[in-house]
Amino acid sequence: MISARTKRTVKQLAASWSRVALTAALAYFLATGDMSIKALASAALSAVIPPILRYLNPNDQLGA
Repeated sequence: MISARTKRTVKQLAASWSRVALTAALAYFLATGDMSIKALASAALSAVIPPILRYLNPNDQLGA
């Protein structure tokens, strides 16, 4: 069973990564005017990858 603390942490991570992805997609749209789903999704995904990698890195003090 997942603890309440773990659930809260996962929700916080998902919210943070969602904000990063949305901001990147919006910035891409404002810079290019391109509204294709593929381009916006690519911008969102590329913005979320670095925080995920940092979280997964056991040597990073701010990570896991």
